[in-house]
This record gives sequence, structure tokens and C-alpha cells, in this order.
Amino acid sequence: MKLTQPIKILIALVFVTLVLTFDQIIDVPEVDNNIKETRIAKVVDPKQLTCMAKNIFYEAGNESLNGQAAVARVVMNRIAHGFGKDPCAVIYQASHVDKLIDNEIQKVKLCQFSWVCEGKNDPNKNSIKYKQAEQVAYNVLAYDEYQNVVPKTALFFHNLSVDPLWPYKQVAKIGNHIFYSKAKKTTQKTTTTSENNI
Repeated sequence: MKLTQPIKILIALVFVTLVLTFDQIIDVPEVDNNIKETRIAKVVDPKQLTCMAKNIFYEAGNESLNGQAAVARVVMNRIAHGFGKDPCAVIYQASHVDKLIDNEIQKVKLCQFSWVCEGKNDPNKNSIKYKQAEQVAYNVLAYDEYQNVVPKTALFFHNLSVDPLWPYKQVAKIGNHIFYSKAKKTTQKTTTTSENNI
């Protein structure tokens, strides 16, 4: 079937009309270039979340978000380095050592985190500080966040108010805490020369 010129023009007009009509009816959404990547959370054991939140609360409750995250990352680094199989095992890890007290050798409990040995009560879980610690703990456990706050080698930390004279290498200072790796700190050899003025 051969179409005449007027029929071809009519078909073209109908086609253009349909396209323009449907273009106005069908609203094609614009692409949003600011869409964030969907994060999939790991399942978090409530017991592990509580251990991590309490540790953050007691060790860094008055610190910045990064200071709190650094404490949580140290716990995760310790898991990766075999200190324990999960946060609770790492946080409540303790050992007993002999210590001379009043001329008598006594067994003393040493804890990885001071608040554990101090026997602190449960914090107020409705306080703003605890809620923030709990959120940091959740983000670390569920999404593995804050990985770059301290190096993966950071396994120890202490408050600036104490100086345990650790032989470890300092890798970060965040707020009131200094973080260390297990590598021994390097000592620089200094040579003193004296001149004889004769």
C-alpha cells in the first residue's frame, strides 16, 4: 500500500501530537545526582552493642565524636589482632598478676579498660552522652564506620592525665587520649661531642 503525501503528513501530525500530549502527561523524573549510596547494616548483637556503648561512654563520654569513635576502633582493632572474638571479650579481658603491696605479694586484677576494674555501675541509658556512645557503637558494629579515625594498628590508648611509660609507638592523639600501636617506639641516638679549648 502506497501512502499519498497528505496521508503521510496527517500521520506525522498525529504522531507529533501524541508525543507532545504524552510528554506532558507522563512526568519523567529528573535524575538526582545527590542520591546517597544505600548502606546495608550488619546484624548487631544487642549484648555486643551494650558492651561497646558502655566502653565508649566510660572511656570517652566527654570526647568528640572522633574521640569516641577512636575508642571503638581500638576495640575492633584488638578483635582483628586476636585479643578476643568480639567486643565484650575484648572489653572485659582481664588478667591477674602478683604485686608487692605492704611487703606482701598479692594477686591484683589488671583490666584492659580501667572502668571494668573500677566496677562502674550501668550508665543512665537515657542520657544524651550514652545515646551518642550507643550510636557510635552501632555505626561501628553495623556499618564498620570511622575506619580512618585511628590506624588499624592502634591497639592501646590512655588519657593524658596518666603516663604509663609504654614502650609502644604513638600513632594518634585525639582529644584527651593518646593512641599507640604495638610497634616499639624508636629512640634516636644522640651523640655529644665536646671540644677541648686548649
